[in-house]
Amino acid sequence: IQELAGNATLLYYMSDEAQEGRIAYNEKRKPDFSKFPRVP
Repeated sequence: IQELAGNATLLYYMSDEAQEGRIAYNEKRKPDFSKFPRVP
């Protein structure tokens, strides 16, 4: 289960949403998630 959790976390960190959040944090601005569709 620990390996599965690690793999899921890695997949999230590689997503475009995560990259936008990380870049926004480094640039000290609010992230712009409007370009990503919101999936319920």
